[in-house]
Amino acid sequence: MESIRSGDLFCSLLMANKIMTGNQIYKVVKEQKLSSLQEFFERREELFTDKYMSPDQLDAWTKYMETPAYQRFDEYVDYVRKHNIRSVNKLDDTYPEYMMILTNMPLIIYYRGDLSLLAKDKTRVCVVGTRRPSAYGRRVTRDFSGKLAKHDIVIVSGLARGVDTRAHEACLEAGGKTIAVLPCGLDKVYPQENKELFDKIEKDGLLISELAPGTEPIRQYFPARNRILSAVSDCVLITEAGKNSGTLHTASFAINQGKDVFAVPSIIYSETADGNLSLLKDGATIATEPEDILTYLAKAVFYRELEEIKEEFDRRKLERKIQNDPDQLTSEEIQRLIYDQLSSGELSADEIVRESGLPYRAVIFELGKMELEGRVAKERQKYVLTIRF
Repeated sequence: MESIRSGDLFCSLLMANKIMTGNQIYKVVKEQKLSSLQEFFERREELFTDKYMSPDQLDAWTKYMETPAYQRFDEYVDYVRKHNIRSVNKLDDTYPEYMMILTNMPLIIYYRGDLSLLAKDKTRVCVVGTRRPSAYGRRVTRDFSGKLAKHDIVIVSGLARGVDTRAHEACLEAGGKTIAVLPCGLDKVYPQENKELFDKIEKDGLLISELAPGTEPIRQYFPARNRILSAVSDCVLITEAGKNSGTLHTASFAINQGKDVFAVPSIIYSETADGNLSLLKDGATIATEPEDILTYLAKAVFYRELEEIKEEFDRRKLERKIQNDPDQLTSEEIQRLIYDQLSSGELSADEIVRESGLPYRAVIFELGKMELEGRVAKERQKYVLTIRF
């Protein structure tokens, strides 16, 4: 049986239905030392008590157990397993750290394929554009995506007709890895003509969605999908987009998330490139060859590595300070250490002191401040981070 922590769809569905919160699910799993999805199912009526749930939640859960949907849960799990669908939620270590710091990110990510393509050490470029590209747009998309893929850059797109399809195909043809973000459940293929490409991406890449299995692709899900396209990418490249293209939503999300947007110039009379020209007027970076993106990414990787070196230096400096001069620790330093300790799960004040080496008085004082600020909560003499979804 697969581990709950590495893809428990039952927990994910509960959280999506807002019967239990992520913290409550985490406590059930951790305190009861549940090791498998089967054990979770076998003990579900025993586990969902007032120890973990409020009266309103218990009432909702009691009513839920009487519905046909609850009676078909085993059938549901068999269905999603048959489709190789797994999930990761914000309480899992494998949930992308860089998405945790962005606002309005999904609590649950459903996936098929290689989840490691979302890892922090991978470089990803989102390549998107119009569903009706010109011959020029198709060529630009193919050339850029193929060249970037040959440099071990993961190509991210939306599996839509047109530019998205060309980006995925060129990446795979170049022997690269690609991620497709879908506006529907991963048991659906949209558009249907991309079924063969869908299967190739599952085999040699990654399919992801925030929507539960069974969800049909409808118009309202497309803008939400676009924020994930930019969130998982280091930058966004628009190869060809019309004036009112939905692709421009992806560019807007990227800017709000602090990501750079690149646009390929085109003929000023081309209707399929009006969006690109508008982006360039508004300050997007011009890209006339794949090397423009590669140069940008090389700088980004350099600064990212520099930041990691700085973080390691600061960590060691802080460790020496704890050992040699703990009275000189600042409130910010102590709270950062407490946050790091609680990131791995709930702890008592004594456990935090033992694990961190911080003075007891300082830990108690800062925990009190963090509790008043709503950053931690105390439950049964243990502290947990307050996670807001």
